[in-house]
Amino acid sequence: MSIGSMGRFAGAERVGVLRFGAPILLGYAAASAPAAAAESSDQDQTALVQDIEILKTVETAPLTPDEALEERHIGKRVRWAGGIYGINGRCLTINFARSGDFGEPHWTPEPTYQSFVACGAGSYDAELVHPYTNVTIIGRITGKQYIGMGGGGSDGPAIAIERLYRWSDCLAGDNSPVCRQGFLTAEPIPAD
Repeated sequence: MSIGSMGRFAGAERVGVLRFGAPILLGYAAASAPAAAAESSDQDQTALVQDIEILKTVETAPLTPDEALEERHIGKRVRWAGGIYGINGRCLTINFARSGDFGEPHWTPEPTYQSFVACGAGSYDAELVHPYTNVTIIGRITGKQYIGMGGGGSDGPAIAIERLYRWSDCLAGDNSPVCRQGFLTAEPIPAD
């Protein structure tokens, strides 16, 4: 599936899809499992709405990756959306997409031809963060870096990840672990 075709799953209609969360049923009788699952489902939905509200209201500079290449923008916080092109250790190369109403990648027929590198404090679960995953990054511009893609390349902005939001491309109602949507936490990379 191409990055461009994935955008159709990342729109506002995705807000109603639950993040993965297994209910803890310790100490409950089997008859109470449906009630516990419904309560967990409500908690997941509430967390999802809170996460979306953070994405919508976070204070950021209204810059595109091309605009962010100027040295005067170093240190500014941005909220950029896109699809992961490649992963190198704790850094993600991301094809930039315009943001929708909820901060989600909004893929249009006219590509932006912009990309950026986002580096975090660790690595993310490879089943959740891999090439073609749609994400929204909140972070600060740290400078620029050469980005080589498809036999060519150019300088692109580098940002330090503060928060990474993963958008699910699963169908509504699918709550398998690989369909998780929401903010993810980076795991430390073990020392060699």
